[in-house]
Amino acid sequence: MKPAFQPKFGHAADEFQRYRPDYPAALYEHILARVPEQCRGRAMDLGAGTGIVTGHLVAHFREVLSVEPDAGMASKIAGHFPQAVIRNVTAEDCAQPPESVDLITIANALHWMDADRVLANAHSWLRPEAVLAVFDRPLPKATPEIDAIVLAELRGPWKPHRDPRLKRDRGWENQVRAAPGFRAVEETKFPNIISMSAQDYAGFWRSTSYASAYARTLADPEPYWGSLESRFAAAGAGAMISVDFSPTLILARKP
Repeated sequence: MKPAFQPKFGHAADEFQRYRPDYPAALYEHILARVPEQCRGRAMDLGAGTGIVTGHLVAHFREVLSVEPDAGMASKIAGHFPQAVIRNVTAEDCAQPPESVDLITIANALHWMDADRVLANAHSWLRPEAVLAVFDRPLPKATPEIDAIVLAELRGPWKPHRDPRLKRDRGWENQVRAAPGFRAVEETKFPNIISMSAQDYAGFWRSTSYASAYARTLADPEPYWGSLESRFAAAGAGAMISVDFSPTLILARKP
């Protein structure tokens, strides 16, 4: 029996929505260029989170299915993109008729999933010649001084709360390339350097599953977050922080 879904982000949905940066516009343009106008009936966004990608798809497809198992996260999609059809279910257990979808996106989420099952589902759901777009990014990088602060937290208080599946976040490319029934089209990295305040960068980490889980063990987490923000500000000498959030996109097509 497979384990039941355990929500990881719902308690931090507000922070996720506020502090998670969007993907670069060039990435969305690149994906849409591979889906002709006449083939934009239905898109599916798997592991949709608070709807960052869903929000870009609703303007281009007649129907967008936003698949998100965490009810707290899905509620954010409903509040901001009522035109999307929300499926509050895992991508593994989602039901969809075969050959009924023109584009499937999986953004920064495949490592949370049973990749074999989800990619098999995607192959079944996509119409012939339809596109699968999977994109992700490694942990963000800033200056060496600021990265050292993050590394100390990752090795210290956050470590016990870090899900083992996050160790797979560097293997998703091979999983997509090896998925049966797909023809790999291309792989592209998109530069995405974002200027953030110390508060916003602390907020990004506040939105992660592990840092937010650690904070929940504290009687009053606000002094901890304030300390993290102050340490970032000191390491950056009070200046804005340039953070590398560059994602890699793999496009595959169902023959």
